[in-house]
Amino acid sequence: MQIKFFPFALLFLSCIFFQGCTSLKPFYDKSQKKWEASHPPDSSKLKYSVFLIGDAGNPDKDKQEPVLKLLQSQLFPKDTLVTAGTVSDTVFINSSHPEDVVIFLGDNIYERGLPEENASDRKEKERRIISQMNVVKNFKGRSIIIPGNHDWNESSPGGLEAINRQEAFIQHYLDSADVFLPSNGCGGPVEIQLNKDLVVIVVDSEWWLTKYDKPLAPDNGCSAASRLDLIQQVEDIVIRNRGKNIVYAQHHPLYSNGRHGGNFTLKDYVFPLTLVRDNWYVPLPVIGSIYPLLRQYGVSRQDLSNKDYQQLKRGLLSVFEEQKNVVIAAGHEHALQLNKYKNINHIISGAGSKSTSMAKGKNALFAHGGGGSKGFARLNYYDNGQCWVEFWEPIGDGSTGKVIFRNPLYAIPPKNKEEIKEEKLISYKDSTRTVVAGSDYQAGKLKRWLFGEHYRDTWATPINIKYLDLSVFAGGLTPVKMGGGKQTTSLQLEGKDGNLYQFRTVDKDPAALLPEGFLKTFAEDLVQDQISSAHPYGALIIPVMAKAIGIYHTNPQLVYMPFSTLLGPYIQQVGGKLGIIEARPDEDVSDFKSFGNAKNAVSTAKMYKEVQRDNDNEVDQEMFLRARLFDLLIGDWDRHEDQWRWAEFKKTKGTLFRPIPRDRDQAFTKFDGIIPSLVSKVFPDIQSFKDQIKNPVDLSIASRNLDRNLLNKLSLDKWKETAKDIEIKLTDAVIEQAVAAMPVEVFKNSGQEIITKLKSRRAQLTKAAEEYYKELAKETSIAGSDKKEFILVNRQSESTHVTIYKIDKDEKLDNKIYDRVFDNNQTKEINLYALSGLDSIIITGYSLNAIKIRIVGGEGNDAFADQATNGRTLYYDLNTEQNNINKGKNTALRLSSKSWINKYDPNSFAYDKVGAKPFLDFNSDDGIFIGGGFGIKHFGFRKEPYSYDQSLVGNYAPKTGAHVIRYKANFYSLFARNFDVLLNAQYNGPLYTFNYYGQGNSTLNVGDAIDYYRIKTKNLSLSSYLQYRFTKAFKVGIGPGYEYFRVEKPENKYITSPDFPEKADVENSSKFLSLRSFAVIDFVNNSLFPSSGVRLRMEANYLNEIKNQSDKFLQLRSSFSFYATPNFNFPITAAFRFGGATNIGDYKFFQANSLGNNSNLRGFRNNRFSGRSYIFQNSELRFKLTNYRNYIFTGNLGAFGFFDSGRVFSDNPELSTWHKAYGPGIWFNFYNKILLSAGYGISKEGNYISIKSGLSF
Repeated sequence: MQIKFFPFALLFLSCIFFQGCTSLKPFYDKSQKKWEASHPPDSSKLKYSVFLIGDAGNPDKDKQEPVLKLLQSQLFPKDTLVTAGTVSDTVFINSSHPEDVVIFLGDNIYERGLPEENASDRKEKERRIISQMNVVKNFKGRSIIIPGNHDWNESSPGGLEAINRQEAFIQHYLDSADVFLPSNGCGGPVEIQLNKDLVVIVVDSEWWLTKYDKPLAPDNGCSAASRLDLIQQVEDIVIRNRGKNIVYAQHHPLYSNGRHGGNFTLKDYVFPLTLVRDNWYVPLPVIGSIYPLLRQYGVSRQDLSNKDYQQLKRGLLSVFEEQKNVVIAAGHEHALQLNKYKNINHIISGAGSKSTSMAKGKNALFAHGGGGSKGFARLNYYDNGQCWVEFWEPIGDGSTGKVIFRNPLYAIPPKNKEEIKEEKLISYKDSTRTVVAGSDYQAGKLKRWLFGEHYRDTWATPINIKYLDLSVFAGGLTPVKMGGGKQTTSLQLEGKDGNLYQFRTVDKDPAALLPEGFLKTFAEDLVQDQISSAHPYGALIIPVMAKAIGIYHTNPQLVYMPFSTLLGPYIQQVGGKLGIIEARPDEDVSDFKSFGNAKNAVSTAKMYKEVQRDNDNEVDQEMFLRARLFDLLIGDWDRHEDQWRWAEFKKTKGTLFRPIPRDRDQAFTKFDGIIPSLVSKVFPDIQSFKDQIKNPVDLSIASRNLDRNLLNKLSLDKWKETAKDIEIKLTDAVIEQAVAAMPVEVFKNSGQEIITKLKSRRAQLTKAAEEYYKELAKETSIAGSDKKEFILVNRQSESTHVTIYKIDKDEKLDNKIYDRVFDNNQTKEINLYALSGLDSIIITGYSLNAIKIRIVGGEGNDAFADQATNGRTLYYDLNTEQNNINKGKNTALRLSSKSWINKYDPNSFAYDKVGAKPFLDFNSDDGIFIGGGFGIKHFGFRKEPYSYDQSLVGNYAPKTGAHVIRYKANFYSLFARNFDVLLNAQYNGPLYTFNYYGQGNSTLNVGDAIDYYRIKTKNLSLSSYLQYRFTKAFKVGIGPGYEYFRVEKPENKYITSPDFPEKADVENSSKFLSLRSFAVIDFVNNSLFPSSGVRLRMEANYLNEIKNQSDKFLQLRSSFSFYATPNFNFPITAAFRFGGATNIGDYKFFQANSLGNNSNLRGFRNNRFSGRSYIFQNSELRFKLTNYRNYIFTGNLGAFGFFDSGRVFSDNPELSTWHKAYGPGIWFNFYNKILLSAGYGISKEGNYISIKSGLSF
């Protein structure tokens, strides 16, 4: 073999040697060698401290963990004997202060967080977190506990449930709801104003990194709707708190000299399994070295080299680089470290219960780990504005400790005591201004025809509007923070009247809706132009109508925001903008009648949580129905969970939640024009406000889960009754009065049009209500609570009656909390979630056309009995619980030890997606293929990613009549979870499919006569697989197949020449039965342009010809790809692929294994060498040349160099030559979505260009 591996082996061994250079002794940068000589101010000048301890989730089992004991000794009111530098250098430190803070930096419970209550290791896991909470249980200051990746079920499926269990346990144990942060599995950021000088920002960095379930705003009360949103909110907090001390805390560090920074010891290469579990000392020299090397190049999401991790780092650095008053604190590495980069002070304090070694240098001022050393960091803030860090290590049992490093981080000069002269405020009383909502939306006839008439004239009409006087409105307004939202710029303000208000700009910026690659291009202008489809003053029309029909509403006022210094840091974002100011329906809204004068208003996530917690809490479903029917009337299609708040009202027992609709940006949307009309076919929820309520189901897509959860008690009669009542109360006079609330200047443009349409839609409301009710009735979900319930399902002749009763403390039936009769002709499925608590469920009766019923037991020991004489019932629960199950003859049990079996997700419903699919192709013989088809994705109960995904496409080549028909279907979790069925069928009409030069490694290529070697075939291929998904990246499958193959016999071709040896394969058609299998590992960081990771595909296929039983063979194929990108200033990705294949037995010539330009050997013709077996390698160096951005295109331009080699083996005598090719290439990445590449292969047979969609591998 002529491929030389010495350079790679040398690089491999060099990496191991240099990465093994870590230290067990404390490392001090040369500038810090005399750190002990530097002293902070006198301890009497200490104002408060922030204690940082991370990865404390594996404390000593037999005694108190020394680190925790030392920490505890510093938190409580007594003088503590400690040492500084050496044991003999003893000092006394002050007691803790009420303004002190303790932050646990994640990985609070090793290895997989807190399991379910009935888990065998639950008690041990509780012990681990209790040992930490006991340290702060009576602490006078503030305690904060942040989750880490191990708390997220070690960054695995079920992570969200694990941290929610941990949060609930901590809340109960410490009797505090504001310790575990961020809450509800959110990413944050959480801003904690600890005093007038100190702010802590908390982020759950594992939320950023995990690829499994995680909530996005508005779910679970989260504030961040995306990664970008989180970074922007962190920046907003920093802007608001300039001049204060800021501690930013998350689990994952931004700099590291440890394993997660790519620094491994020699032990890690010899015993790589210890990187997974501390005590897995299995020697795997050489082979095992691959794992740490892969981690250096970003295979693991937990390492800094990972692409997603780097994105987090870049985002945070962009916020903090210019800030001099910030300390970034993290854990993750089981060590202590201090970095200073530009203005950033970066601390790792993850040695709370474990210890791993750290590398020297790498811009660290201090690093210490390994050898059993543990400790924590302490930030001390002094009267003179200085902030110092101390790193503490326990001595012995932790009764005493020593400072092993300290350093001054920064100083904020104390404010001068001189009086600050207040700027004279301008009074805007009775001041007005003439403004235009959006002059850029004006357009000529052609643009209006193509992109819509919309409300362009209304946007462009000048109006006279009042200034917002910030010093007068609500007694005076103080900015709090910028609001969320993907399009609207909003500012939250607090009035001196004690209420919250929100200013929202009328014009929108939809850039946040676009993928990054489309920013600053024509796409951004197109999307911006479509803002004109929304009525700029639509929100002003709502209050009069809402009041008339009896639903809550905001009372927006149209104002002009001046460039006032009272806006503080937000003057540039909102100053000089036209917008609306309205009360924000959050917290205490008792001053507002339009919010029901409620003493508290909460988010949708909070409402869900309270309703689930206690069955005495409920939603006013009739009022919600009234609000939703009003949405249909006004055409408001954007009614997702965050568009609602819920007013709380106390009942005799429990709480009643009533809906407060907000953010009416999409009411009266006018989505006309050729292109918008086509777009609405792809996004059916974006409907135009017309005379008719065309499709209430599509209009309600955004609110589909809210409607299914919060309208599930109501009958069709109640829907029709409510719709009729709205029709009656919305008189012509009410509608006309409501629309007149828009500025008088624009009424002539759109006022009468809206009035006419509202009157027309009003007459159709009952019909629309009935249509939408029947859609919701097809599949209904009903959730109980975490308290005890009795659930009775009575199958009746033509209906099904579901009732749920509360069970009181005496185990007796209390009040009825659910009661509905379902029509068997309307409803196909009822999904009942008992949730937690000791519930009893009984199914009885007999039904014609019986409804399928699913019962999900939930945590706790439940009693279930199916006494019905017919009807399919499925019961889901844990097999690890002591459930009393009495199944009937039609009961199917779905029991598992996995927590997902009882999962309840109120936001899980999705409608099917049907769409057109283009199917275009080209080859030099048949020419262009034109065609297309359709695809459908069906969502089913607990089927991920779908229940099934099917497509049927076809195309046709006008030049030759060749055609292709292809069907593909994936049925997910068809028989059991993660067991899928895959179906594939393809028919090729007579088309040129491949080249054939004969069998062997040294076949001839007669000049440029490529036509001579081309093969034209008809073939049909059918295959099916049973696939199991271990993870998203690892799949295996096996299944039968059928193949029909017929070779066309044109004249003057190699296959019709006397030299062609396989004439029998051409004379007759061939039919094969097959058994096929595969295993796929696809673990790369980016499928479009992988820069790190591995790919492995293995196939084993057995084929048997139907006519000739002796023609049968086994085909084995495999390929392995590896991608690595060292952290050079000029990033270069090294990509390698190795592959091989062989046929064992007799096979047809068209079933030979081949090498060529189209697959694995560039620089040669397609399918240039064919034989029984082949082996090949591809090597590439890929690098980016430049970014490009213009109005049409954005993306990257890069180049690559490659070297390919390979050979085939056949039964013929042949040369043992390795065929080689090399050459350059370029690649273009358009919009970070589409990648095209072109390579120029050079070999002894000539030079060939290959053009591909994507990269070669």
